[in-house]
Amino acid sequence: MPLEAFAHAVPSVRHTAADIARWTGADQQFIENKVGLKTRYVLGEGETGVSLSKQACENLFATHPGLKEKISLVVNVTQTPDHRLPQNSAALVDQLGLPVSTASFDISLGCSGYVYGAVVAQSFLKATGGSEALLVTCDPYSRIIEPHDKDTNCVFGDAAAVTWVTAGESRCKILATDFGTDGEKGDAIIVPAGGAERPLLDDAGELIPQTRDDVRLHMKGRPVFNFVNSEIPLSITRCLQKAGMTIGDVDWFALHQGSIYMLDAMAKRVGVPREKVLKNMDRFGNTVSSTIPLLLEELEERGELSGSTVLLSGFGVGLSWSTAVVEFA
Repeated sequence: MPLEAFAHAVPSVRHTAADIARWTGADQQFIENKVGLKTRYVLGEGETGVSLSKQACENLFATHPGLKEKISLVVNVTQTPDHRLPQNSAALVDQLGLPVSTASFDISLGCSGYVYGAVVAQSFLKATGGSEALLVTCDPYSRIIEPHDKDTNCVFGDAAAVTWVTAGESRCKILATDFGTDGEKGDAIIVPAGGAERPLLDDAGELIPQTRDDVRLHMKGRPVFNFVNSEIPLSITRCLQKAGMTIGDVDWFALHQGSIYMLDAMAKRVGVPREKVLKNMDRFGNTVSSTIPLLLEELEERGELSGSTVLLSGFGVGLSWSTAVVEFA
């Protein structure tokens, strides 16, 4: 998983925990101390997932001159694309001014999507002889959240992140991975209507009556927490065993930012020192597949990524998970 560099972009609209508490009726102290969210960003008027992703890519190009001309692949991880079709990655190829020879595709995954996307991008480059790729993550859940819903609006924020993935010599080496899916619990995080099972239009092209909730994000907090608390510690343990390592061999744990309470409970269960668990939930909220690359970018900015071993683990929609142990030279 040769992860070379990172960049991100956030939307123009910023909310505080006090704002969210006022809209949802939730307790502000609960949002700040249990969820862990103090501020977050959401798409504003005229902003889209593609426009935010484009800005993140341009931020990456600005700090790495000459990279744009080497890109042969764009992989976009999202479950809230600007359109049902075409894919966001195609729009990014166009808006970034990349050549039509650029391969592109979207991956429909949520919070587990970053590690999946990185492995797929690396494998695609290897299989096709490509050199450099952009792995873009952007899931603007603000577009599918009911504003008064405590279970979702107190948790999520919008952000786009981009990772430069290379097929060449890299400072980054993947040591082990662990993936899994518990599809039986898939309805724990779901948007019920809008797909082929519950379409918005009937055979005559008329709108099918839907309730407001049918096209909004639903999340069952307790089943999700139970899934994370049971499966993810096992995934982390398996991944470390595959790498021939222990908790003490890992410098940093870049875990999906579901909530601070969830992170602390999981760290305690696995036996990870709290100071090794990276956190940015307070400033961004749960940004779905962008949480892990945001953590890695911040670690890089602090000068603490090089020479470190990092365990990455994303988990959520599916319900699914993806874990990797990565070594940075």
